[in-house]
Amino acid sequence: MQGAIGRPLPLQDGGIPLWIAGGGERRTLRTAAKYAQYTNFDSEPEVFRRKSEILARHCAEAGTDFGAITRSASFNVITGETGREVAGKMAWLRAHYEPLVPPQALEAELAEFESEGLIGTPEQITEQLARTRDLGLGYAICYFADAAYDRSSIDLFTDKVIPELG
Repeated sequence: MQGAIGRPLPLQDGGIPLWIAGGGERRTLRTAAKYAQYTNFDSEPEVFRRKSEILARHCAEAGTDFGAITRSASFNVITGETGREVAGKMAWLRAHYEPLVPPQALEAELAEFESEGLIGTPEQITEQLARTRDLGLGYAICYFADAAYDRSSIDLFTDKVIPELG
């Protein structure tokens, strides 16, 4: 038959790239050291540094190149031109979640959002990302909680944060 399309493609050298997420120090990071081209773990700089060191040790034990693994982290992003604007967006987030999340879970949900967050002015966010980049962050996965209602966090991030990190 002429022009037939064969999908999926036959196996390729090296297989498909694997992205292994999680920071389990004994199993997950050991598995990532052996098989992953990408990892994803905690975005807090001190934890990111520690997980990276552990991944590097597992790579040395497995005989793999630590430098060939792209390390990523996930971030919740809320940004505004001023601290007052950021506070207003955080208040909006609280008001948005209040009718949807049971009261006992709301505080925990917002605390988790903030702990995994890039929350602040573009300058503050750039500084936070630069610190983590200097620890080896190669890829940031960003969640803009207000994106469906207000593009300003995305626009500020695109216009003022990304150019500073390039």
